[in-house]
Amino acid sequence: MFSLPDLQNGRERVRQCLVVYGVFGLTQVICRLLSSWAAARRMRRMLKDVPQARYKEGADGFISDILRNFHRIHDWRAEVSMGLPLCKLHGYPFMRQNHVLIVRDPLIIRHFLKDSFPKYTKTQPQNDFFAHYMIAFLGDGIFTALHGPNAPDKGKSWSLQRKIASQIFSRNNFNTLMQEVFQEKAEKLRTVLSQPCREGRAVDLQLHFFNFTMDSIMKIFFGEDSDSSGGSGSKYGQAFDVAHETFFEHALHSIPFNAMSSIFLPWPFGGAAGGYHGLAWRLRDALSPTYRKFRAAKKVLDVESRRLVSECRADPDLERRRDLLALFVQAEEREHFSTTFLGDTVLNMVIAGRDTTACALSWMFYELAKNPDVQRKLQAEIDERMPAGKHLTLKSLSHSEVPYLHGVLYETLRLWPPVPMDGKTATEDDVLPDGTPVPKYTNLLFLPYAIGRDPAVYPEPESLRPERWIPFTAPAPHEFPVFQAGPRICLGMDMALFEAKLVAVELLRHYSFELAPGQAERTTYGRKLTMAVSTGEKDELWMLVRSRRQ
Repeated sequence: MFSLPDLQNGRERVRQCLVVYGVFGLTQVICRLLSSWAAARRMRRMLKDVPQARYKEGADGFISDILRNFHRIHDWRAEVSMGLPLCKLHGYPFMRQNHVLIVRDPLIIRHFLKDSFPKYTKTQPQNDFFAHYMIAFLGDGIFTALHGPNAPDKGKSWSLQRKIASQIFSRNNFNTLMQEVFQEKAEKLRTVLSQPCREGRAVDLQLHFFNFTMDSIMKIFFGEDSDSSGGSGSKYGQAFDVAHETFFEHALHSIPFNAMSSIFLPWPFGGAAGGYHGLAWRLRDALSPTYRKFRAAKKVLDVESRRLVSECRADPDLERRRDLLALFVQAEEREHFSTTFLGDTVLNMVIAGRDTTACALSWMFYELAKNPDVQRKLQAEIDERMPAGKHLTLKSLSHSEVPYLHGVLYETLRLWPPVPMDGKTATEDDVLPDGTPVPKYTNLLFLPYAIGRDPAVYPEPESLRPERWIPFTAPAPHEFPVFQAGPRICLGMDMALFEAKLVAVELLRHYSFELAPGQAERTTYGRKLTMAVSTGEKDELWMLVRSRRQ
């Protein structure tokens, strides 16, 4: 039994500990506030001559504007930056990175994506909660890996992944495999659509495009022959979609918590340096149903990715394989890759090769259904130049052979870029080509969605006009940054363009497409890393498939 003096002494010690922790916590919060205030003040001074984006003055106006327009966030960004080559968005006044620059000027985009590439990289996860969750989703793959001399590993991981992945796109046997697989899977998709065509019922065409691209990249990138075209999708594809959706939803809902906790929660409830590794963040993640759903889906992805890696390593015919994973496994003897690293590589290749092309195809057929005259002109070109039975190759589907198809695809990418927004963070102080000083840690965003709808560049920007691209002159990557630009430009650009054209030819040879009743009124865009067609509640595109042979 404890005596009364013992209990009183215990309570006194607890009280003293709480007082000490209170002083410590208050001191840490004050230090964070002062540090953030000083950094934010320096940033404001250096960016004082940059015009503000066109929303209500002040951080409160910025936040209320975003919340009011969140359902149309890409249009909002386009509107507030219209006519401004460079403008700034406010953040919370007590945040270290309290300004974001929106860049429309092609010369500035070229500057931070190419000319001064080492000075601008992905945001580090300890400085940005979204980057923190991105790594939880995609691991240390090519999309999240940092580059440049200021990266923790000096950019070695990114450079190595880029070097190995780039080798496969220059191999003739890979190009042959790519053409064979796309043709096989596109014919399968055409056959699958014949039943709803006969029955006259609507079909979620976007779901079929995601299944098609999933089956294609599983074979091309990983040597796995899957067949999800006729159903709801593969186990891997379903888990990937759930992980993608829930990661993004949880990250978005974390914005207010991030703004407060990074400053006002002392260690151990907040991170030691105000980051995202404190007890409060872990507790919030653990209690969130959305994040639990994400972790369950991510576990499925990790198990499946490890299976693909293990089977590839054990394959006695590894040296004769033509897929991308085999190339990485063949290189691991000298590079000492871990199973986790190779699994992350698989995940990153899925989002690169599946989601982007499926989104582009979905928007392309949405626009064709909205513009039946364009659809008929495209079918006429296909009938004349790509009749049934003609072999579809990279050469036969080049812009010189099918100029109208190429124009339709580029118009789709202009209006509906699969990645509508991207950006980089300054790793050191810099000066932009227009003389604007950029402080370290400044985030610079470029918006393919907004750039493609600029009436000063594209007259009647909302109209689908394939003739804009005929005759075709390839735009400079920094003027049309749909595929990025500079050293991080999309490696699979030519493959994606070929894939989309081949599917379009295979389907439009046989079918015409109409929007299902109610689809046009409900169509908007999804809000994830990639921009799918959405009805607001779900990513879907309901269409009627009509036979051209009636």
